[in-house]
Amino acid sequence: MDNPENVPPKTIRAQQIIHVTIQLLALAFLIAWCVHILEPFLSPILWAAILAVSLYPLHQRLKKLLGGRGVLSAVLMTIVIFILLIGMGAWFGLKTGAEIRNEISDYREGKIKIPEPPAKVKTWPVIGAKAYQIWGQFAAGIETIIEKYPDQIRTITTYSLALLATTGKSLLIFALAIIISGVFLSYSEQSARFARTLFNRLINSEKFDMAALAAVTIRNVVRGILGVAFIQSVCAGAGFAVAGIPYAGIWALICLVLAIIQVGIFPVVLLVMIYIWTSGRTTAAVLLTIWMIPVGFLDNILKPIMMGKGAPVPMLIIFLGSLGGFIYSGFIGLFTGAVILSLGYRLFDVWLKETSL
Repeated sequence: MDNPENVPPKTIRAQQIIHVTIQLLALAFLIAWCVHILEPFLSPILWAAILAVSLYPLHQRLKKLLGGRGVLSAVLMTIVIFILLIGMGAWFGLKTGAEIRNEISDYREGKIKIPEPPAKVKTWPVIGAKAYQIWGQFAAGIETIIEKYPDQIRTITTYSLALLATTGKSLLIFALAIIISGVFLSYSEQSARFARTLFNRLINSEKFDMAALAAVTIRNVVRGILGVAFIQSVCAGAGFAVAGIPYAGIWALICLVLAIIQVGIFPVVLLVMIYIWTSGRTTAAVLLTIWMIPVGFLDNILKPIMMGKGAPVPMLIIFLGSLGGFIYSGFIGLFTGAVILSLGYRLFDVWLKETSL
């Protein structure tokens, strides 16, 4: 056996490199395997973390009112949120389904008839001719549409069923996330300590508080995107209901979804305005138009205020992160995109200014 002192240095370095490479490959394999095992739980855990971070300030206030009983505060908040979100979602879905079934039944019995489109529909800018044609086809009977476009109707039906299945799965994931978030809140101090230790270990610094930056970013996204979208859709829905727009609740829900994904409520508002201005109710149309003008600009006013409040990075970074994250990974990307881009911006800023972590 060779004496280590007689082994050439190059051979020792080669052995070390091979040894370290094998260790790194084994570690990468172990991490990948763990991620694969936990993959079914990653989505609810991520949502639970987002909920817990967003609700933490409220949890602390309730904990203080309950004499420092954090677990009781977390349990109460979990129960209330579960009832409000899941209960209201289920109620809204059942109610909407019942309304649609009633409308279909009334249509088949001849109680509902779509009138012929008025001639002035053709004068609408851009969409007038096409709208007149489609309206006329619906007035001739839904059966005519089905007979004329069977493939398109089949595609729409398949997509609608898939969308319902996805919605049901999302509700189950969100329900599980609410329960897990209650656990996180019950152990909020330990969870915060773990997150801070993890981030500090990753960047080998205790001065650069990435955990606090992530928490502030998530809360700003909740306020600036979800909060503003909720306020705007509620105001729009109230206007629709007062003006007597059919299915005002459904239109408000669509406004909420469009506002969250940053499309805006304009498409829904445009359709509602076309409907009410062609229905012959001039007073209601004028009042609804006056109401919808400030509602339409609410996001432009509130979003910069909400997203920029206490933000450690420019509001534009948070907004671009949320929008890009949504495009890249769906709804949860609103939060993960904003957090990742904010962290990247802060690290880039440190590097640019040549300051130490």
